[in-house]
Amino acid sequence: MPRLLAVDGNSLGHRAWHSTRNDADGDPRPLTTGSVVSMLASAWRYGPYDGVVVGFDHPTNRRKADHPEYKANRPPSPPELTAALSELRGHLDGCGFHVAELDGAEADDLLAATADACLQRDWSCDLLSSDRDLTALVCDTVRLLRPRAHFADLEVEDEARVLAKYGIPPAAYTDLAALRGDPSDGLRGATGIGPKTAARLLRDHGSVAGLYAALTDLPPRVEASLREARNRVERNLLLMAPIPHLPVDVDTVLHRGVDPDSVTRALTPLGLEGAARRFERALTEPLPPVAPPPDEPGSDEHAAVQAPMLVASAASRGPVAASGEQGALFDL
Repeated sequence: MPRLLAVDGNSLGHRAWHSTRNDADGDPRPLTTGSVVSMLASAWRYGPYDGVVVGFDHPTNRRKADHPEYKANRPPSPPELTAALSELRGHLDGCGFHVAELDGAEADDLLAATADACLQRDWSCDLLSSDRDLTALVCDTVRLLRPRAHFADLEVEDEARVLAKYGIPPAAYTDLAALRGDPSDGLRGATGIGPKTAARLLRDHGSVAGLYAALTDLPPRVEASLREARNRVERNLLLMAPIPHLPVDVDTVLHRGVDPDSVTRALTPLGLEGAARRFERALTEPLPPVAPPPDEPGSDEHAAVQAPMLVASAASRGPVAASGEQGALFDL
């Protein structure tokens, strides 16, 4: 079964730029590219992979255009970071990786589209990103690789891990996030409903829609909170769910494959021979994946809870759907 690696180029690019910007005597932008390629080499131990898709945010963001509060709390990117990300796109394309960007879309939308295309072909797909919203895409053939403090130590979210960590299966994650809110994106949820309460409510009622259909059956405090937050929660559902049906030509990605010689040819003129060698070694001398560390005390993780009414495998749920107002964001 083919396995693709779908990479959040903005997530890795930001991490690389912040970690290397003070290391260069001259232009720091090539170091951003070298760091990203080294990150891909580190991730290869969770493969191997038959092709790589790198998604980037488009400068036009339709979510922000329709909902100005979305990510409004974030400061603008420094011009040097914007320039480094622009060059990174060209460098990665020169390495032979498939670089994807679509008007109005964010990188996680393109990762969702890649995962969905793989599902339709019975392929496997790993998503490399720090974006928790992608947890909703995890299934028996899709994993989320989330960087920790040290990039080589990736958290691997599969179905069992998500259920153990959040108390719900992956398909319910967007509903949990919508109830909880996401301060990093400037999105408030329902007051007083944290991740554990949200998970319990979803186990009992199946979805946000099920909760609002059963409002009068809920404890008065929860009912009042959900009534007050309804517009925010429904907005969160719209904004948090990645859009899966955007065009990503995964057949071309598989045919193109991964060629370490192309990586060497692209990186050598940039003075990044070391990153090229690390990538080649990752393909030819793969290391075993890092053993997962124990859960940290005080986190929102808790014991796995069986939730048969929510569990859905890739085979049973089929491609992720984008419907209604959310689908209209991309003329679906």
